[in-house]
Amino acid sequence: MIKGKKQLEQGKKSVRFFSGLFFLAGLAVLVMIGISLGKETYRKRQIQKEIENLQNEIQKVSQENSDLNNLISYLSSQEFQEKEAREKLNLQKSDEKMIILHKDAASPQNIEKKNENSTDFATSEDNTPNWRKWLKLFFAKEN
Repeated sequence: MIKGKKQLEQGKKSVRFFSGLFFLAGLAVLVMIGISLGKETYRKRQIQKEIENLQNEIQKVSQENSDLNNLISYLSSQEFQEKEAREKLNLQKSDEKMIILHKDAASPQNIEKKNENSTDFATSEDNTPNWRKWLKLFFAKEN
């Protein structure tokens, strides 16, 4: 019987050992699965952010494409071509007449008239300080 008790106790110890070993192995497998799941979740979030960024970029590029198409249609219009021909090439239609207007300020006659009417400020300039001029302006007796 002593022999049977020893075997029974050894059997219980080995069962405890194997159950503890089995528990640790199961725990290690669960930790590895948890780590793997965490990595995949993080990777999924990163891919989702990249997809959103690419969709925003697609919208931006399509808007630029639309703007460029509008610009191309405007530049190829007859109205724009006529405007550019008039401004840059000085062209005109066959039934149009060109009129050139000169500014009055640049004519020699007006320059001479202005010089005759203007007074020479250098000779009539007063050398009194500004503060005295202000005093005279505000406190001088009016005649």
